[in-house]
Amino acid sequence: MAVDLRFVAAGAKRVFDSRPMYAQFVVTDDCNLNCAYCTEYTPGAPIVPLKQLKERIDKLDELGVMVYDLFGGEPLLHPGLAELVHHIKSKRSNLVTVITNGFLLTDNIIRDLNDANLDFMQVSVDSVAPTAASPKSLKSVLPRLQLLAKRARFQVEIQTVLNDETCQTYDQFREMLKDFPFAFGFSIMHAPGGHIAIRGEKFIDLLNKHGVFEGVNYYGEHLKEMLVGDFSRPWKCLGGFKYLYVNAKGEVQWCAQQRHYARPLEEVNLAELRRNNCHKACESGCSQNCVRMVSQMLGEPLKTMGASLRIALDMRKQARAPSSRTDS
Repeated sequence: MAVDLRFVAAGAKRVFDSRPMYAQFVVTDDCNLNCAYCTEYTPGAPIVPLKQLKERIDKLDELGVMVYDLFGGEPLLHPGLAELVHHIKSKRSNLVTVITNGFLLTDNIIRDLNDANLDFMQVSVDSVAPTAASPKSLKSVLPRLQLLAKRARFQVEIQTVLNDETCQTYDQFREMLKDFPFAFGFSIMHAPGGHIAIRGEKFIDLLNKHGVFEGVNYYGEHLKEMLVGDFSRPWKCLGGFKYLYVNAKGEVQWCAQQRHYARPLEEVNLAELRRNNCHKACESGCSQNCVRMVSQMLGEPLKTMGASLRIALDMRKQARAPSSRTDS
């Protein structure tokens, strides 16, 4: 795991410089599932050649990106995924997460990602049993989660899309996974465009009980306000500046949901990044966790400094802890 003093020092510079910190990076638009709420896949889409992906990573590294999410579609469909992770990890003290539905996990894939020094895997699991909206359930992937618990040397987080269906059984869901060595988090159900699509005190009660995601309390309070329809708290989106979304075509977007801005990555420079350091019309009601987290941690460092330090310290502690898992 790459959280060391060099990572912390370079990350602190991102508060003041014009370089990006975080990139969400699509390796393929293809997916093996068809979730009703998802707009971020194209069934049967071609796999992006590994050589092109590496060239895009080289460009992001040149710009200064230090934290990468690899996803799709479904990233495990890409046969060169572990090699891509290794390429990113060879650059500097980078952090890499693979975001997957977990259906395609095997012993060999976990071993290859271990060998590539993957830092995190986020597995999207929504419910105890499949629903009309999502097949991503414990009933479907529990054997794969057991494999991860036994073999993975990277940290695993179970991510659930919070909506009316998943809210009803979430306590049972957590009880079933209480003995697994995993972290847990929520993605907030959004409408097309990325704006929050759920309302109600029941969601606030669930977030108060389980938390939003580790350490980011400032956004957590804002999220609870939005869940009762209050969008008055101001914030500034740093999409296209500190946070980059790179689609399967190799274009930079502000985020996965805002698609009217798209620039070829090879043409992006620091001047273009600075132009995106602006308020955006879509900010009110935005529930895009990653762009919100990066924007508020880097854009409002005095308010979020405590959360940032806790996350860094937790990562260092996890990196130093001896692993009881084996891929033998």
